[in-house]
Parts: sequence; structure tokens; C-alpha cells
Amino acid sequence: MDQFIVSARKYRPSRFEDVIGQPQVSNTLKNAIKNNQLAQAFLFCGPRGVGKTTCARILAKVINCENITEETEACNECASCKSFNENASFNVHELDAASNNSVDDIRALIDQVRYAPQAGKKKIYIIDEVHMLSQAAFNAFLKTLEEPPPYAIFILATTEKHKIIPTILSRCQIFDFSRIKVDDMQLYLKNIAQRENIITEDDALHLIAQKADGALRDALSIFDRISIFSGNKITYNAVLDNLNILDYDYFFKLTDSFLTSDISTSLLTLNQIFLNGFEGDNFLSGLAEHFRSLLVLQDSSTAILLETSENLKRRYTEQAAYTPNSFLINGIAVINEGEIQYRLARNKRLLTEFILVKLCHLQKAVKLAREQHLEGVKKKVAEPTIENKITTSVHEVANEKKSIPKPVTQVSSETISTPQKVSLNLDFYKTKGEVKQQLLAEKAAEKISFDQITQQQIDYCWDRIREEIKAQGKHVLYGCLNINPVIENGAVMLFSTGEMQQKTLEESREEIGKLLNGYLNTSNILINVILDKSKNTDSQTRKPYTPKEKFDFMVEKNPAIQKLKDDLKLEFDF
Repeated sequence: MDQFIVSARKYRPSRFEDVIGQPQVSNTLKNAIKNNQLAQAFLFCGPRGVGKTTCARILAKVINCENITEETEACNECASCKSFNENASFNVHELDAASNNSVDDIRALIDQVRYAPQAGKKKIYIIDEVHMLSQAAFNAFLKTLEEPPPYAIFILATTEKHKIIPTILSRCQIFDFSRIKVDDMQLYLKNIAQRENIITEDDALHLIAQKADGALRDALSIFDRISIFSGNKITYNAVLDNLNILDYDYFFKLTDSFLTSDISTSLLTLNQIFLNGFEGDNFLSGLAEHFRSLLVLQDSSTAILLETSENLKRRYTEQAAYTPNSFLINGIAVINEGEIQYRLARNKRLLTEFILVKLCHLQKAVKLAREQHLEGVKKKVAEPTIENKITTSVHEVANEKKSIPKPVTQVSSETISTPQKVSLNLDFYKTKGEVKQQLLAEKAAEKISFDQITQQQIDYCWDRIREEIKAQGKHVLYGCLNINPVIENGAVMLFSTGEMQQKTLEESREEIGKLLNGYLNTSNILINVILDKSKNTDSQTRKPYTPKEKFDFMVEKNPAIQKLKDDLKLEFDF
């Protein structure tokens, strides 16, 4: 029986070309080798599972290779490469700083550095998890790291760069490794599956890559576990069952229920989620992420922010087409508020169900508020001016005699016997397809022009914006928004009382505009920031603080104090 080797070790890259998701690191190291510009110390930092130790080993192998290829890769045929592949190289030393973190371990390493390599060009020392070294070990390592022998190269790797002292950082050439993209990871997993003769679904591999959170080693570990669980076929449902992940179908179904105000279907779907063993906080987090994905797809320019498979992206696009922006924005606010309350709630299921009920009524509330706003605008337009009222009254007096009705002498039997028509509300009997079409039409006509917005509406939305900014933890911007916006010349004017406040408002003008557009269902709000120091009441009423300010204040009250100071030749006591 052959010994099983996990995919993370079996398919560890042995060339720079095979490293996934780090082209900036690979190309820089290859150019350094080609141009003979290698530094004496390197620091590879980044999240776990992104290839730091792998790149360190490849670099050590290529440096000592006797026949480097034109692509700046190791030949795998010379004596140095063969000994490296067999883990028998005397020129490459690996040290785990997590277990060898004392000053004595570093001193032993320094003693080894004094001896030149017996065969090969360089002696490479790879120190993994270097942030685990003690303070004394770092200090003992400083001089050797700064001025090592010409044949010694140090490669340090860490996941926590901030724990390394600055004197070490200044002596190293730092390479920051980025998280591996989902698409790159999915393609790599697909190639491994083809080598292992495993049938896979693209959605399943994409879900594994998403769950790995940018770490290829974690993705390979999940891949091994699911391949053992499901045999030679990895399906989307197998990944869901094995990783205990909520299916996207639940969120699509719930969103349709919210838009149609179907409370019963929402609660039954939530009950099914609970029966599958999912907690309420995980469900709320997934629902907020679903709303975020729909909001991202409202604009084609932000569609690149959605990292999903093509099939799932198509479904998101279809649902985003008939989902109003106002519903998504207010829905995310409701979910975020519910997540904060979830930690303190005793009956967590009741709170989760109540959040779903609020989301079901949210579309009705948004629609009702828009209708009331339009009715108010129509009434304001229909109100007659003073001149029209005078003209109308004159015409009414002139035509008063003509408008006197004649007395009714007979009443026809048809008028009495004709039944009144009863109007039925047929909205309740609409199918889901008809509701979607109605939502599409409402969404196309939901935006209003800036001319229809009143100062009262601006003031009301401004208070909500300040509270939302405060909830996001942006306290500086929250303090700068303590002003009264004014509608002037077809724009919203923000009068700042200081240069710092003006600068902060200018930098956040786009963010404030998006929030106002979202609350007012419009898209053409223009915001202008103007510096007006005359509105700074604080500077006008500020009390004197320094001795000179107090003296000037007294001189204004009694000018004789200035003469007294000059006669006695007094000075300020600072």
C-alpha cells in the first residue's frame, strides 16, 4: 500500500513558473538572479498558504543551480538540484523559528555562517515564522544580517510582519505576498483534478476556492477532504454538505419572498435553514452578503467586485434587474442592526424571524413613502397662486346665476335599480412573474428629479446620514457633518466653518452624495462645499484663554489698564 501524500505537498511548485497568484514576486526574483543583483537578506511576508516558503525554496534551488535555464529556472539535472530534490543539500538550511526562538539558537546559526560552502555557490538560510524570535535573538541576529559573508543569503518568512522589529526590517528586501484570487485558485484545482482523474463541477471548485479565503494550502486541504468523501466526483452539493455552507438558493428564494411580501414562505424557508443545523448569525451574515452582491450588480462598472462563478453571476444579474436600490440599502441596514442585537438577544430565533418580517414589509413601506411623496408634489403643483385665486373668484361671481341648478321633478327607475360597481384589488392574485414585471416598471420610474426635493426632506435625510456615518465609526466625518445643508442654485450647499472641516467634507463629498441619492431615490444631487468663517460661532463666543488674550479682553473693557501696564513696565507671565 503506497503512502498517501496530501496535495499541498504532492503538488508543491518547484519552479517560479508554477507559483500561483504571485507574479510580482516571481518576476522580481528571476530578474535579480539574471542580473546578479541578489540582496543579502529577503523578507517574505503575507497570509498563510500563499507561497512564502515555496518561493524561498525555489530561490535557494535556482541560486545554487549549475545550469540555470534561459527562463531563470533550475535545471533539475545537476548535482546541486538533485541533492536539493532529495532533501540532502548541505547548502540550504531551514530553521523553524517557532521552536528555535532563543538567543542560543541564533548564536548556533551565526557559528554555522562562518564556514564557507564546500560545494556550490551560496549557503542559504531559510528562517520560517521569524516573528516568533525573542527580543534577545533579534538583537543577536542584527550584525550578521546586516553584513553577512559574501556566500551567505538569508530568507525570512513570516505571517505577522508587524511583530518584527524595525531594525530587522531595514536590513531586508521585503516582498509582500498577496492573497490568491478565487479564479486562479479554481483553475489550479481543476488542473489537479484532471491529473488525479477526478470529475468536478465548476461551481464546486469555485465554492472551495471561496472557502479557502485566499490560501491555496487551505484550498488543497479542503479538496483532499471532499475527494475522499465523495470519491472520484466532486459535486456542488457534496461541497455544501461537507463544509456546512448555506446554499445560495435559500437567499434567492428569500429575496423573492421579501419583494412579494410573502411572510409565510420566508418563515418556512428560515425554519428549513435551522433544521439543517445553521445558526442565525451565519444566516444573517450570508443574507447581508447576498444583498451586497445584488447591490454591486446594480451598476455594470462595479460588477467586477463580485467574485462568483459564471452560473451564479447570471442568477444574481437576473434578480438584481428587478430589485430596487432603495430596498437593498434599507435591507442591509436592517440586517446590520439585527446582527448587533443578535449577540444580546435571549430568544435568537425570534429575533431572526422578526428581521425577516421587517424585510417583508420593507418593500411596502418604501413604495408607500414614494407614493406619499409624489402626492405631496402633485398637491403643491396644483395649489393656485394668489392671482389665480382672484381670477377664479371673479369668474365664479360672474357665472353664479348660470350655475344655479334646476329643481329635479322626476327620478328615473334606472337610477335606483342600477347596482354600483365594486372595484376589486387584483394585486393579491398576481403571479410572481407579474410582480417581477411590476417591480421592473417601478424601479425604472422610481427616481425623481432634484427640483422635486424640498429643504425639509434634505434635513430629514441629513440626520439619518449622520447616524449612519456614526455607526460606521467615522467619528471625524460625523463631527464635520454637524452643519445645516441648504438648497441653493440647484445644489446642496455645505458651509464649513474651518479649513480642516472643508477638507474632510471635500474628500467625503462623493460618499455623502451617494447616501443622499439613496435616501431620496434620485441620482442627480450636486454637493458644493464652501468655506464660510462667518458662520463659525465658536470663534466669536470663545472665552479668552492665554494671559495675553485675557489682558486684551480687559483692555477692551477699560483702556486705562494698558496705560497702567506701560507705566509699570509689566510683562506677561507665560
